[in-house]
Amino acid sequence: MINVTDAKDCKRYKKTFSNVHNIKFEELESAKKNSCIVVEDIIQMTKKDEGTLRQAINYQMHHKSQKIICATHSIFKTNLFSILLFFHFIIVTSASANVPTLRNLFRYFKIDPIQESEWIEKFKKLGNGQQGVYFYFNCSNMTFHVSHEMLFKKTELIGTLGEVASTSTGIDESRMTNLHKHFSQIVSHHPMKNEATSVFTILIRCLKEEVMRDKDLTVIFMDKKTGCRKLISVVDYIFTLLSEKSIVSPSIGALHNFIKTICHIPKTLVRNKYMREN
Repeated sequence: MINVTDAKDCKRYKKTFSNVHNIKFEELESAKKNSCIVVEDIIQMTKKDEGTLRQAINYQMHHKSQKIICATHSIFKTNLFSILLFFHFIIVTSASANVPTLRNLFRYFKIDPIQESEWIEKFKKLGNGQQGVYFYFNCSNMTFHVSHEMLFKKTELIGTLGEVASTSTGIDESRMTNLHKHFSQIVSHHPMKNEATSVFTILIRCLKEEVMRDKDLTVIFMDKKTGCRKLISVVDYIFTLLSEKSIVSPSIGALHNFIKTICHIPKTLVRNKYMREN
């Protein structure tokens, strides 16, 4: 079932799909399980509307197995900007008018300015305003892609957050893929899995090869007092980082202090009040 929030667009969808219904924005909460919801033409949202959409994306989508697609002319000054982290993918057309939108998007996710410029140039060169060419940012993996075919049947990776720094870590791409799969399986049912995956993506591109254990996703530390090895869970660290009130254990605190010396985690992902920078 497809639910569309705009009556005129609903008629267009019915030409292609048989089971299409028009619903009001306020009725998002009552949308049925396993349905696809298209929120059309978002121009301006009130705080109440933002809360309704946030609830739909962050809760209903997981618990009701829904797909939610939001169509907008801008992500900035529409109140969408504050909830970008809750989306899986952010898709833009190849129109040159989308360059400011991409800049706002990349700065939201703290993309390095040099990398941002490279991606913008590739967007201009590969897109060039052509119809049917789409670009998308994967919010979970922090990757930027281009698709030259409708429905994204064939895509091309443009770049990954922190890929310049990753060449010095010694962790090859095949190992990173396996680490991602392992982590995704562990956090698959957690409500903050998207945010957790974003942090994990940054960490594995900064940690040295010999520091990370693949089997249990722990970081190896040497206890200065005893001289013994100590294992600290990266999964526990990430969810402590994302929790506003979780108490930071000494081992998690030590790992956090170490990580701050090798990489920068976007402030929007550091939710724990004990781990924020002063």
